[in-house]
Amino acid sequence: MDREQTARNYHNSGINCANSVYSAFSDKVTGTAPAPRSIDGKCGAVLAGEKILSQMGLDTTSFDEKFMEQFGNLKCAELRKAKHPCNDLVGEAAKLVEDMM
Repeated sequence: MDREQTARNYHNSGINCANSVYSAFSDKVTGTAPAPRSIDGKCGAVLAGEKILSQMGLDTTSFDEKFMEQFGNLKCAELRKAKHPCNDLVGEAAKLVEDMM
């Protein structure tokens, strides 16, 4: 199973967005997932993606740009207002991270 589907499965089982993405990469990262909306109101899936990439020594700018291209925002409130399903945000964040590894 790929990391996108793993993250989606975690999220579907009731785990929050940040933990779902972070847990899908548990073999690559250490520590805990960031709290959703804890930095500038960003989506937890975005924050988790950024933290994973940072721990791997990779730049997060490209991740943020690609996420913005797809969803138009990085902030949880704006993404919800635009009615983006959280599971899609989780899945895409995991997919972007995996593609960047």
